[in-house]
Amino acid sequence: MLIGIDASRAVSARPTGTEIYSQRLIEALLALDSPHRFRLYLRSTPPAGAFPGADLRVIPFPRLWTHLRLSWEMTRRPPDALFVPSHVLPLAHPRASLVTVHDLGYLHFPETHPWQQRLYLDLSTRWNARTAAHLLADSQATKADLVTRYNTPPEKITVVYPGRDETLAPVRNPATIEAVKARYGITGDYFLYLGTLQPRKNLSRLITAFATLEPGTVLVLAGKRGWLYKDLLAQVRRL
Repeated sequence: MLIGIDASRAVSARPTGTEIYSQRLIEALLALDSPHRFRLYLRSTPPAGAFPGADLRVIPFPRLWTHLRLSWEMTRRPPDALFVPSHVLPLAHPRASLVTVHDLGYLHFPETHPWQQRLYLDLSTRWNARTAAHLLADSQATKADLVTRYNTPPEKITVVYPGRDETLAPVRNPATIEAVKARYGITGDYFLYLGTLQPRKNLSRLITAFATLEPGTVLVLAGKRGWLYKDLLAQVRRL
């Protein structure tokens, strides 16, 4: 069987959680002793040596890549099945299709998302839930949300918990630790948050809780700036 995978989110200079999920899952699939063949669809050329053993199809397109360019590829040279680990199912796709839905937080905490993002997430999730042959969910909570909010049949959803990223193993080398602390001006022990700076990460509560600790404790927020981040930075400056 030829299995196509939308790998457009697996190649990023500064990947977020879902992009890392996509990359690591694809790497694990390619490492399996499988009788199936894998074809990866990408918007840009991946680093040399990435995804060994896969048939790479780099198909650049300026805008609406998924619904226009990837759909065209599905029409001209369709795989037997298509897996979308971190995005939305294209308009044209094989009948055998699988999509991962990571969470529906925009329904529970709408105030932490810009309205345009909420609209996009709602429409794309609704499309995935209705159109894909099967769905993967990161948690039982996400599965329950799909069932109650989008009327998705429970038997259409399989819960598969994300794996552990081996690259995030603890660093034990004292010289490396001290070099990083010196680079960023960190003294003593510290709490580390690693992720995109967005209100939906509950960072406002984290900052508020940190402010109640004894002086001398350091909180390090590491990650790129996301939507609605300015209020978080203003909160830090007020401390």
